[in-house]
Amino acid sequence: MQIRHLLLTCAYAQSGHLEEARNEAAEVLRINLGFTIEGYKPILCYKAPKDVEHRLDGMRKAGLPEA
Repeated sequence: MQIRHLLLTCAYAQSGHLEEARNEAAEVLRINLGFTIEGYKPILCYKAPKDVEHRLDGMRKAGLPEA
């Protein structure tokens, strides 16, 4: 998976651009059919837990599958 699509998914979702976020989420799933938020969680490395939650919240808002 190209990380740029995932980062754009989160950025769009958190800035209220849900249509764009869903388009990027669809691209994430096209590239990696098995992508889940739970599967991605272990590789998120942020100093502050709130930053991890912010990223995960963006993924959820965009409609990426939890598990």
